[in-house]
Amino acid sequence: MAGTDSTNPTASDTAPAQTAQWRLRYQVGDLVHYTEWHEDFAAVENLAVQYRYGDYGHDVVIERRTEVEG
Repeated sequence: MAGTDSTNPTASDTAPAQTAQWRLRYQVGDLVHYTEWHEDFAAVENLAVQYRYGDYGHDVVIERRTEVEG
């Protein structure tokens, strides 16, 4: 009877911690503006909705960056 290997090599291999941040990029006239980076996606998403449906800016985009720590 074949024995099974009780060690799982992938169990100890963990991915490094990742921190995601978001910011808003939008245009007013010909100028491109950026908000600060935030970890709270909901706040950035709400601001994006306000800008998309308002008269303030256009070409509203949510940008994401991920910092890998490890």
